[in-house]
Amino acid sequence: MNIKQYFVTFLLLLLGTLIVAGCTASGEETAVQAETDEHVEEDEHVDEEPHADEDDHADEEEHSDDEAGSDHAHVEPPEEFAALTNPYDHDAEEALAAGKDIFDTSCATCHGPEGAGDGSAAEGLDPKPASLADATMMNDLSDGYLFWRVSKGGTMEPFNSAMPPWEAGLTEDQRWQVISYVRSLSEEAEHSD
Repeated sequence: MNIKQYFVTFLLLLLGTLIVAGCTASGEETAVQAETDEHVEEDEHVDEEPHADEDDHADEEEHSDDEAGSDHAHVEPPEEFAALTNPYDHDAEEALAAGKDIFDTSCATCHGPEGAGDGSAAEGLDPKPASLADATMMNDLSDGYLFWRVSKGGTMEPFNSAMPPWEAGLTEDQRWQVISYVRSLSEEAEHSD
């Protein structure tokens, strides 16, 4: 990656952070915040708001792949991404090294150096970055889902996060390499427990 690509990547990350900060400062509640609030209310057996029945039905459709008891809610990727698999599964060593470089440069600021969602920029983000070291969550996610999220970012519904769309700043190969590395973070965390 050359200096120009690093600069563009940095600007995209900064822009995403500023957008999220602006939305948060305006006091508007995002769809993800509302969804989280509803799940907390359900978990605490608090009476639901009158419109919650509609939201719960939509939530069930969007998160049909959740395992019972899982705190990780993920929507299905669009059809164009659903069947994708990582072409670097068989060339892991080289992909991991390249993916780590990309992650350290482009992702660690938010997701943290170990992928725990605790990067230096994470404090000001709402919603907080996902913990990529969470083995339960990562095992539930397909390669196609991860490629979709890395490519398109998080500014779309229902995510509404600061994650920029990396399809403009990273090649397809680079996105697969960073996915290889991200998967290794959860594997390391799982083995260290």
